[in-house]
Amino acid sequence: MAFAVGRVRALNPWELSKAVPCVFLLLSGYFALSDRRIRSFLAAWVGRSACRAILPVQFLALPYVLYALLLDRFSPGGLLELLVYLNLPLLVLASRRGRGESLLADFAALLLIWLPLEMHWVAPIWTWPPGQKGYFLYGLLATLLAVYLFDVLRGLPGIGFTLLPKKSDWGLALAAFLAFVPLGLGIGILSGFLRVSPHLPSPLSGLVRMSGIFLVTAIPEELLFRGLLQNLLRRWTGRPFFSITVGAVLFGLAHLNVGSRSDWRLALLATLAGVAYGWVYEAGGTLMAPALTHTFVNSLWMFLFPR
Repeated sequence: MAFAVGRVRALNPWELSKAVPCVFLLLSGYFALSDRRIRSFLAAWVGRSACRAILPVQFLALPYVLYALLLDRFSPGGLLELLVYLNLPLLVLASRRGRGESLLADFAALLLIWLPLEMHWVAPIWTWPPGQKGYFLYGLLATLLAVYLFDVLRGLPGIGFTLLPKKSDWGLALAAFLAFVPLGLGIGILSGFLRVSPHLPSPLSGLVRMSGIFLVTAIPEELLFRGLLQNLLRRWTGRPFFSITVGAVLFGLAHLNVGSRSDWRLALLATLAGVAYGWVYEAGGTLMAPALTHTFVNSLWMFLFPR
């Protein structure tokens, strides 16, 4: 898929071949942690000592080291900043082990994973290919970090991280998509935010781009806003409607940081979409239904309303 994307974007094949091992490592961890048996094994292994709990997080820096050395773009300062980013939320949650649950620690760790990326506080260490700043690589890395910290180390129930949708997930995703699209299209077109300009790619290109949306946009964002934020809010308040609403509003506000300038119309559409994603997360019990819905919505926007 990486080579197919590179061909669509006319990237240098030789340089792309140097970046692919990093992507392979990140996606290997991605798929491995989606298996409940592997997460259970890791939880039992790291539970035996504090040193073991710390070790896996340090290995998350290896994809960057491989990427930077092969592409001759290594930055000692960038590596140090990456290690700080990886270890701060680890220290927050590790300090609570054996001392019971803490709402403050949970949300502090969540913010330490999310805000540095959302606010662009971390260095742009993924400097190839030019112009993209490695956003998707940070997204994959943050997903691995969040799943390890909250599922393996913290043992937070109900996250639902998996990459294997059930039949019911497809049904829920389709129902949510069909419910949201008329409202989203109406608001988007009437407000002038959406302008129809169909750009239908080839079947292969379309499949590759949808797969990319699913893996590097939908899964990380649904893990953050539904699997963690909405899940924690519901767990601490016992109010599903409240947790869906707050998660959706924060999801919408996060989209004010998208693009060169803030646009309230995008934030409104994202909030409404977030309600749909939150509803199917509650109904399906895993990240698959909201991630599929998210993928369908983003793909529709990309193919029919390119900006």
